[in-house]
Amino acid sequence: MRDAMFMGRLTASATHEMQNILATIRESGGLMEDLLAMGGENFAHAERFKKGLCVLAEQVERGMALSEQLNYCAHAPEATPAGTEVNEAMRSLVGLCRRDAARRRVTLVLAPGRTGLRTSLRGLELMALLGQALDCALPLMPQGSQLMLSVEEQGGLAVVRLDGPSFEALRQSPGCAELTQGAKARQVGLSAGPGGQGLVLSLPKAAA
Repeated sequence: MRDAMFMGRLTASATHEMQNILATIRESGGLMEDLLAMGGENFAHAERFKKGLCVLAEQVERGMALSEQLNYCAHAPEATPAGTEVNEAMRSLVGLCRRDAARRRVTLVLAPGRTGLRTSLRGLELMALLGQALDCALPLMPQGSQLMLSVEEQGGLAVVRLDGPSFEALRQSPGCAELTQGAKARQVGLSAGPGGQGLVLSLPKAAA
């Protein structure tokens, strides 16, 4: 855990610097847009330049989102008295795992769900456990399909539902034994989703 905390400190520092760099690029791009608007009518390549600035702005926003998600991971090893807000952890996890899913031609989605639901697990524990669940599910998904995660409340507990392969197929996957062991160690319940499809993780409640 000490190693994770140390790497978290380094990552937090780096992501803050990345956000400063991206903010500078954003401001510079905005200045170029303003200058083009003021005198671009005589510029032969004005339209191509505008398209380039639009692409630049889109990539800056993408970089800002990724750096914010990575910054969340930097603080994820820390324990907080109020517990971990489940939606925040899932938002970062899904954002950072989308590339791996896309390489398998699967779209990874976080559905709009309950906010404010908390668990006693540290963010790192929660993300690692859900990462294991994704590792089990993604190889079972057909190309062109969608794998959806959602955060809900059941019986006063926060649950994360993974709508994907059948529960029986997940149980047969190579990583399921490790996932089950990790869930048991963290007092997380594993069960089938509606109709025997997907997986539901019932999270331990945060201290009041």
